[in-house]
Amino acid sequence: MGFFLVGILLWTLVIASVVLLIYGLWKHSWKVLVWSGAALLVPMLTIFLGGQGIWFRLCIVPPLAIFAAAYYLKQKTIQPL
Repeated sequence: MGFFLVGILLWTLVIASVVLLIYGLWKHSWKVLVWSGAALLVPMLTIFLGGQGIWFRLCIVPPLAIFAAAYYLKQKTIQPL
């Protein structure tokens, strides 16, 4: 039963991350993108740490790309004085 609940939690985080990613890109909100990357980081980190092949190691790229997009949007919205 424990693995089932962990699976439900991880899939819930993945679905929440996708929803937040779509909403963040639609509204150009860097804060929502940070939350999306944070929600996706936990499931992808478990795959990253548990796998041995290169494809398992590449699972960490989507959260990092979301964090990079959030940083880009934050820098884009800051107006210089």
